[in-house]
Amino acid sequence: MENKDRAQKKKVMVKLSDDELKGLTQKAAERDEYHNKWLNVHAEYENTRRRMEKEKFDYRKFANEDIIAQLFPIVDNFDMALLAMDTAKDKEAIMDGIKLVQKEFHKVLEERGVEKIETKGKEFDPNFHEAVCAEPTTEYPDGMILEEIRTGYTLNGRLLRPAQVKVAKNVEEDAEGVKEEDVEEELKEMEDLKEDEE
Repeated sequence: MENKDRAQKKKVMVKLSDDELKGLTQKAAERDEYHNKWLNVHAEYENTRRRMEKEKFDYRKFANEDIIAQLFPIVDNFDMALLAMDTAKDKEAIMDGIKLVQKEFHKVLEERGVEKIETKGKEFDPNFHEAVCAEPTTEYPDGMILEEIRTGYTLNGRLLRPAQVKVAKNVEEDAEGVKEEDVEEELKEMEDLKEDEE
């Protein structure tokens, strides 16, 4: 058995003609050339990937630079208004100034695609509104928004923050046997549903 293994491991000498040797040498050179090209392409790919990752990181890092620069004058105006409040005799003029700064702030937001969510007189929409309380009433239809508690905003149609609202809960006086406790219980259920969605 051992002799058989030795016979198999014995080197075999093959004689090649000059043309065959030249062909094999040429194929080996081509292989080396293709391998080097592949290494270069792979290195280029890795460099491009790293550069793109860095550009993406920098873009995210500085994406808000423009809007922040537009907010500086608004912050400066707020700072001046607060300083002026200590020494001003005409508080109404200060309030008018603050209202102008607020208007300027909302203008910058609107230019960037931020819009207020409409609430008053609208029907409650859980996609854009968050009911924080319900008011029993017979004057308004069920689900009508009665009051805005906190303004909500969208950015180019996508919800940023829901508007917190007070919603009408239509209650017929003893006609359906609905009690105020039932309204409060339903409001609690609405709040629990909203928390579950978040």
